[in-house]
Amino acid sequence: MDMYMIWCKLKCLICTVVAEASLSVPDTASGGEEKPADAPRPKKNRCYQCRKKVGLTAGFDCRCGNMFCALHRYSDKHNCPYDYKAEAAMKIRKENPIIVAEKIQRI
Repeated sequence: MDMYMIWCKLKCLICTVVAEASLSVPDTASGGEEKPADAPRPKKNRCYQCRKKVGLTAGFDCRCGNMFCALHRYSDKHNCPYDYKAEAAMKIRKENPIIVAEKIQRI
């Protein structure tokens, strides 16, 4: 057998395997039975407030989930909806439980 015949048989085999694989995979677009898992989206590289392009190290992630430039990185500069006060109060309550001592018996 020459190389061309081997190549043709290999190509035919690959096409057959691909065709069988595509038949065995259910079509989710037409059936709508299962939704594919959300793939992680690439991180955005623009300021959420002014849309200025930020570099790899110049972007600041906020607890609200957005990225900001150096001018809008503070929560008061971009009207952050994240409730820092409630989180801090909950953290204090969790770390400092109320301890009630036993009553002292007087003589």
